[in-house]
Amino acid sequence: MKENKIFYGFLKCIYASLVTILYNPKVYGKENIPKEGSIVFAGNHRHAFDPVVVMTHTRRFVHYMAKESLFKGVFGFLLKQIGIIKVYRTRNNPHAIEEAEKVLNSGGTIGIFPEGTRNKELKEPLLKFKHGAVVIAQNTGSKIVPFYINGEYKVFRRKLELHFGKPIDVSGMTTDEANDYLREEVMKLIRK
Repeated sequence: MKENKIFYGFLKCIYASLVTILYNPKVYGKENIPKEGSIVFAGNHRHAFDPVVVMTHTRRFVHYMAKESLFKGVFGFLLKQIGIIKVYRTRNNPHAIEEAEKVLNSGGTIGIFPEGTRNKELKEPLLKFKHGAVVIAQNTGSKIVPFYINGEYKVFRRKLELHFGKPIDVSGMTTDEANDYLREEVMKLIRK
């Protein structure tokens, strides 16, 4: 995967300023993010701006996984430049998994929304988790940093919060056990 670290840094500075000016989220648990080593960021997904909020509150270069429909035209080109990994919703994604594992095996970070889509209805705090985050973590020996974004994206209202949990290790568990464990760790952040 080719990513442009200079462009990523430039875009991150712009996004960080915008996030601060528009939403000024309160951030908790930043000290839980390891400074080095492979990490999978995994948490809830309610808004299109969620990846930006997470990305701008860590010093790590986060390669998010995003649906293929976003990779069109200039926007698609920009996503590739900042290391976003294309995921197809309607079929298996061996290439996406291979790309994500390559990033993690080199000590990098991946961002995944295990719900697989945005939880727009909010009837439940979390949708059912797909297994991708835990499978990739297990295959690469990576820790998972759970996160939870709470509040509303209302301009200048300052009602947004980002909570990072402590890194978890899902090695030695079955995929289902690991997935349940990850979901429960995110639920703990919700209950705080």
